[in-house]
Amino acid sequence: MDAEVALRRVRRARFLRLAALHAGPLGPALVGRPDLAPLHEEAYASCPGAAGLACEGVGGVPRVCLTRRLEHLAHSALRGGKRRRSQEKAYVEGLLTCMGLLKRTFPSELLPVLELTEKALQEDLAYLEGRKTPEAHLAPVDERLP
Repeated sequence: MDAEVALRRVRRARFLRLAALHAGPLGPALVGRPDLAPLHEEAYASCPGAAGLACEGVGGVPRVCLTRRLEHLAHSALRGGKRRRSQEKAYVEGLLTCMGLLKRTFPSELLPVLELTEKALQEDLAYLEGRKTPEAHLAPVDERLP
């Protein structure tokens, strides 16, 4: 299998897993934290909106917009081209802005989930910026996240 194809599949799987992590109350169980399920509804119910993003001023609904944005990246990861990767870079940077806001507004018990997501996004950004080789990007970001 071509290395580029393998990398695209790994990135897609990673983004889908991150989307599932935030999609519903059982998401944190994917990383061994089913105890966080009761916090999901309240924490993901509202968002003040992150500065510089489309949701600024009107707020967002993280359980929808965060999940959809991660799913969008998963879909985009299967397609190729330098222009698409530069678009993905801007998208990942926006998600990192979102993660920063959610880390400040969500209950502290959900920090491990947000930090895992942020770590995966930082790793992907390093790949998209050329600071990380494609071969290194094939390695798991975390033992709980392929």
